[in-house]
Amino acid sequence: MKNKNNILLFIFFIAFAGLYFSKTALSIFPYLLIIYGLSQKNSIQRLKGIIHNKSIMSIMLIFFVYLLSGINSENTSKWLEKLNTNLIYIAIPLGVYLSGNYTKSTLNRIISLFVVINTLLNIFLLINYILHFEIVNQQYLRGQTIYTPIMHVRYSYFVALSIIFSSYLFIINLKTKFKYFWGIITIFLIIFLHILAVRTGILSIYITLFTMGIYFALKFRKHKELITGLIVFFLIITISFFTFPSIKNKIKYSLWDIKSTINHTARYHTSDRIRIYSIINGIKLVNENPVFGTGIGDIYTEMDKKYNINYPDLPKEYRFGPIDQFLFTMASMGITGFILLYGLLLLPIYFSKYKHKLLIPFYILTFATFLGENTIELIVGKTAFLVFLSLFLCNKPER
Repeated sequence: MKNKNNILLFIFFIAFAGLYFSKTALSIFPYLLIIYGLSQKNSIQRLKGIIHNKSIMSIMLIFFVYLLSGINSENTSKWLEKLNTNLIYIAIPLGVYLSGNYTKSTLNRIISLFVVINTLLNIFLLINYILHFEIVNQQYLRGQTIYTPIMHVRYSYFVALSIIFSSYLFIINLKTKFKYFWGIITIFLIIFLHILAVRTGILSIYITLFTMGIYFALKFRKHKELITGLIVFFLIITISFFTFPSIKNKIKYSLWDIKSTINHTARYHTSDRIRIYSIINGIKLVNENPVFGTGIGDIYTEMDKKYNINYPDLPKEYRFGPIDQFLFTMASMGITGFILLYGLLLLPIYFSKYKHKLLIPFYILTFATFLGENTIELIVGKTAFLVFLSLFLCNKPER
């Protein structure tokens, strides 16, 4: 049993390392998990029984939403590319389901592995930041950030996830000596996230903590604690804004960016402006194709047409799809696809028999990132999302 768990942990190590360093490793990971699952006893019976696991089936059916979105796509090659990248909606949940019973202890080891890998990377990035303190902080005034091995927005999502996970590990280890280890890591990750100063990661963690805090305070009628918590919450936000140079410079840049966008005074294209352009064009596509969208294969072609009309001077490298996951889905799949995709995505909350304590915070945090990022459109974010969602849905009680 111990050897099997070690093999499983190694497979997840490949995935977590791949998130930062290798898309090849990410593409191999789901199939390693499936092979490992099929090598287990009673794998055929488990495979037959997957139809009865409504939570996992809901996630796997999302692939067919992308399949159907090709009906009104003229660009077949792009649609087929999307289908290829979205096969993991089937492969990852299937692999997790087949690879065994994920008890609390097994899940804790896996999320611990993710947190430790992220923390070690953060230590390296922090050292690099300290060594180049003045230079990096000046970069924030130009809309740049600390060096990260992957896109900084996606990286901030992983740091935010690590904070939620390490907080959970700290709580469940309150009666053990490991509470100090996870407590220190949690504090370090929170500090690092503010030094990183990426709005998506910071806002997503704030929204998650704020939402969960209100929920538990109201559920257990802790009204005084709620008021105290809210005061502390806003104090932390205020202090962080005035303490971390990277955040102060990021705010200065953002205010200038927004003002110059409104006044049309900047001579070059900036990060916030590009986001605003993409969202405006995305809204126009939704208005023109409200029911079925442009078709997932045609979304970038149609967006490019909008750029040619509305922002013809914007270089090709700055022309993105709608930089908002909800809007991207609506523009490419219409109201129909939006309801189907997010309906299937949320159904596991209702169907899940053994709800892991991290399931709801995980949903809240991930959906919060959707407001300013296409979190699950690219392979890195999609893989991380599906791995943890599938693990939490396959959670089993200890025997």
